[in-house]
Amino acid sequence: MSSPDANSTLTQLRNDILDGSIEPACKLSIAQLGERYAASAAPVREALSSLAAEGLVIRKGQRGYWAAPISIEEFVDVARLREMLEVDALRQSIENGDLDWEADIAGARHRELQVRRAGRDSYRHHAVEMIRENRRFHLALIARCPSRWQLRFISTLYDQSERFRCLALINQVDRPTVADDHELIVEAAFNRDAEWACALLREHISRSNQRVIETLFPNR
Repeated sequence: MSSPDANSTLTQLRNDILDGSIEPACKLSIAQLGERYAASAAPVREALSSLAAEGLVIRKGQRGYWAAPISIEEFVDVARLREMLEVDALRQSIENGDLDWEADIAGARHRELQVRRAGRDSYRHHAVEMIRENRRFHLALIARCPSRWQLRFISTLYDQSERFRCLALINQVDRPTVADDHELIVEAAFNRDAEWACALLREHISRSNQRVIETLFPNR
């Protein structure tokens, strides 16, 4: 069983990798991380080992640990799997949705809109919040999918793609004005129009992925 110190170090290190505070492919020194998180070497090693199992950290033999690099190939693969599983989960969630489900979506939508408005003029300073609330909204949409394994896999895929999205948001100088896809998806879901909602979600994910690729890999 992990100690509270180990859990705290793991959470902080994971968040720093996901939001780009620790850059991709950066060497991870146990001593420096210990100072950063006010932790001893043991919980830092435990956190690094856990994140290596998640694919967010890479261990190179006896040379130590690095934050996992990013590549267009990895992003495309993760994005493809996320789209496949999430669209199917939305279909099942609509079939099983009730008023509580709708209320949860409405609440997540409200939070997302507030954070988006606050960050309209400064993506760099609000990127982490915007990514977090976007995730909360998407997971609320699919919350009534009965497959716990499917939801778990989707959550893991979000973790893997979150670094890419946060880095893209931070590095976007001018973000193009786009249609409010979320509002259209909510309307279709509440009307229990699964076909239209799934088509909208698929297009939304595809368009979002393309913006990430264009921002992070302009010379692909």
